[in-house]
Amino acid sequence: MRANVRKETWLLVKYGMAGVVNTLVTALTFFLLRWFGVQEDVANLLSYVAGILNSFVMNKLFVFRDRRIGWIRQGAVFFLGAALCWMLQWMAFRGMLTVMSETWAYLAAMLVYNVLYYIYNRI
Repeated sequence: MRANVRKETWLLVKYGMAGVVNTLVTALTFFLLRWFGVQEDVANLLSYVAGILNSFVMNKLFVFRDRRIGWIRQGAVFFLGAALCWMLQWMAFRGMLTVMSETWAYLAAMLVYNVLYYIYNRI
């Protein structure tokens, strides 16, 4: 029982670490691209592509170390959910740009993405 609790706790810690890294990769990519003058929608898309790829690899190799399910099958389900949540995040981002600064709109849209992706994974 005690070993199971430690194992689950360590899994949660690793998942949280991966989440922080993914968020940093996504946000830093966006702000770096914008600094170089990339259009906001393109920067949004590319930053999420970078974060999603990072998330898939980190979760597959570091967090869950799942070798039972192949990369292609697991990737298809992962990327389908990520794409759906990104589209909804992008719509929220565009809407929020009308009432707040780009930085705050992007950060708020990141929260939208995370909530939606959590719901997708729970379903």
